[in-house]
Amino acid sequence: MKPVKYTLFLIVLLLSPINIMSMTEEDARDCLKEFVNREQEFGKFDETLKLTFANAHIDDNGIKIVFNKEDDVFKPLFPELTEGKFKTVAQENRYVNHQFGLYLLMHEAIKNPRFLDALKDSNLSWDVFVMNPRQNVPYYTTTLNYRDVTNAILINNGDENSDFKTFLSISLVDRALKSLMEQVYIPHDSVGISYARLSQNTLNCTMLTTSEYYPKITAVNGMVARNVWIEAFIEECMAKNYYKQLLSLLKTKQPAVKINVEDIHGKHKPLTFTIKAFDILAAAQQSTTGGLSAADYIVQQIGGTIQKEKERGLFMLKYGDAVNQMKLIAQINADKSRRVYEVVDEMPEFPGGTHALENYLHNQVNYPSRALQNKIQGRVICEFIITNEGAVTNVKVAEPVNPLLDEEAKRVIAAMPKWIPGRNHGERVNSKYSIPVVFTLPN
Repeated sequence: MKPVKYTLFLIVLLLSPINIMSMTEEDARDCLKEFVNREQEFGKFDETLKLTFANAHIDDNGIKIVFNKEDDVFKPLFPELTEGKFKTVAQENRYVNHQFGLYLLMHEAIKNPRFLDALKDSNLSWDVFVMNPRQNVPYYTTTLNYRDVTNAILINNGDENSDFKTFLSISLVDRALKSLMEQVYIPHDSVGISYARLSQNTLNCTMLTTSEYYPKITAVNGMVARNVWIEAFIEECMAKNYYKQLLSLLKTKQPAVKINVEDIHGKHKPLTFTIKAFDILAAAQQSTTGGLSAADYIVQQIGGTIQKEKERGLFMLKYGDAVNQMKLIAQINADKSRRVYEVVDEMPEFPGGTHALENYLHNQVNYPSRALQNKIQGRVICEFIITNEGAVTNVKVAEPVNPLLDEEAKRVIAAMPKWIPGRNHGERVNSKYSIPVVFTLPN
């Protein structure tokens, strides 16, 4: 990690009067257009990611950067950094693509604070497509936004001289930090965590216990719960081979942990308290549990027995429906951002309405030549998800006709611009949608 002076530079960058005085949307778009026109190859991805630049385009709907990949064979790009951290090589490639895009935008934003303002005030999406040029369908897409870029600047300490490999290494630690904070395990038979969700820079965590153990867990403003969570998190961190980097990132990002302790029997009111990054860093230097492991500490403080890692679900099994109900309520609240609605109060809308959608399909669908030659026609129904930010994802063929027509229908749907997202109870939500793509042979 770089010295503190870079952190000070970052604070100046983010809080400077230039950023406080936001641009007009028109000025912001002009700034981004200038950048896209100037950097048509967007950092020459082909050199780093073995892709071929196709084109860069900006319009009222957003910015699209397109690269071609000749085959569906994915190879590790930085195996020395990414090995064992992804389920598939394709997933690793997608992650590296996303981080490289952030790396380039981060460098531009550090050099030119006006560019960072433009990202914030333009209200444009920034989508990167990696295409199969033979079928003209995307292998995958990634979306970049202002928050992603500011986070990239933060974890990189505003260092414009860092190379991509260094930045990727730091971003993997950031990814691990998020994962670790959401997976802390409390090793006790009468205490469990129903969910933990890291949103922006705060981990919201619900810790469940019984009416018998609640007074001991929450004594002195939750000191036992606080200490055991910190110790369990540190133990999780130490199992990784970049423990020092994780602590350095904690110091940089300063995430907070809000823990809500609930009695599953409902005899006590919930208690909420906050753990700050400083508390975790201090515990890393000197244990908050007097040198005991999290398991031994909690047993010493409240009794009960240690719950082994392989019996992680013991607490849920022991208390059954009461916990499951609490877990369900917590999960519904935690998963609002990920839940996909079949029916919503306000359905999502294609920009410009139904007529604009019909024009889009009419202009974008390319009747496959082999289908024309073989006189294949029909109505392909595609299902997809429109996220709470309007992006089109998870495109599937619900009612196929023929592989030639099915793939073309999927391509057209996947390439659609952002929609106006659906709303439920006034909030933007992820919603499922379906569209028929009709292929009719000419007379």
